[in-house]
Amino acid sequence: MSNPSIQTLTFLFDNKTDYILLHQIAVDGPLKRKHSGIKGSIGLLEDMNEAAIRSIQEASGLEVSEAVLRGVVKAIQDENQTATIYFVYESARFSGELESKISGRLKWVDILDIFNLQMESLVQEIMPNLLDGESFFEGTVHLISQDEIVSSDIRICNTI
Repeated sequence: MSNPSIQTLTFLFDNKTDYILLHQIAVDGPLKRKHSGIKGSIGLLEDMNEAAIRSIQEASGLEVSEAVLRGVVKAIQDENQTATIYFVYESARFSGELESKISGRLKWVDILDIFNLQMESLVQEIMPNLLDGESFFEGTVHLISQDEIVSSDIRICNTI
């Protein structure tokens, strides 16, 4: 297996309306039209928390004042033996007007409707832990090429 890539996966929550900001993917392939959080790279000398805030600001135009680390998940693509480690962040501390600055569509979704959407399988797997608002989770998800989960071991490490 090659060296894993490291990324942030960030979700914004609007606590006044109980909405979550999701990215609807536009790239052709098995993820097209599925929903995810906002993914971002982490610079070699960049703090991971700052990378999550930067990624959300670059993608959405919103000013984020704080992000909280909620989990760490390794996603392994079994067929091509690659892996990505995601540092999963959330924030409800933001201001400004939403502007979609990335390929695809950013949209606010009512939390009550979230499981009616087609989500990227990794996001579908971690969403119950993310929505509980308290737990820190970690684990590994094995995927095949069509964004299908082969196995998953996501565990709660503690509660905040």
